[in-house]
Amino acid sequence: MRLAIGDIHGKPFWEHFLDENFTEYFILGDYFDSYGGSFKQEYANFQRLRNAAQQDSRLKLCLGNHDYHYLKGIPADERYSRFSYQHYAVIQEILEATMALFNIVYLTSDHYLLSHAGISRTFMEKAQGNGIKTPERLNAAFRQDRQLFAFDGYDLYGNDISQGPLWIRPEALKQDALPGYTHIVGHTSQDAITESLADDGVTRCVFIDTGNNKSVYRF
Repeated sequence: MRLAIGDIHGKPFWEHFLDENFTEYFILGDYFDSYGGSFKQEYANFQRLRNAAQQDSRLKLCLGNHDYHYLKGIPADERYSRFSYQHYAVIQEILEATMALFNIVYLTSDHYLLSHAGISRTFMEKAQGNGIKTPERLNAAFRQDRQLFAFDGYDLYGNDISQGPLWIRPEALKQDALPGYTHIVGHTSQDAITESLADDGVTRCVFIDTGNNKSVYRF
């Protein structure tokens, strides 16, 4: 059995499922920029998560947009809501020291595609212009050029099929989801874990960010 949990935002609920008998445990990003929690708690939570992932290769960490905007080389216009100017340098330091643990996407042998927000056909068509032929290649592409994953679209909320896997919103993802996979994503809070078909009537999308993320998705 595999597990996946939505956006962390400093919350410790990911730890509650570590004793389950899982083969892989995917954590879908946004480790900082908490809703009302203290930075001390947020930072300590990330340290525990980082240490757990370093010790247990079954833990798979995705990068989220609320992590991306702290990274080196990312311009100031990529700073989103709740960006911490006060703790920017400290967060950047620990994220950069942890980069080997992060992926943009994870792809399982049975065609589950896990990312922070999802992957559209339109984004992959643009990526092919940069020599990125398959979703798995996005991880290597990120390590070569982080700017490929910058915010891109006319909608300020990210509800645009051109947006990449750090930003696309559920409505746009369902409209244009990359076929051939079951997309498991966080990024946009739902009342409960929700499964639905994309507009093509075939591609499955599973939205697992429930805001408090006290629940885990099992698959």
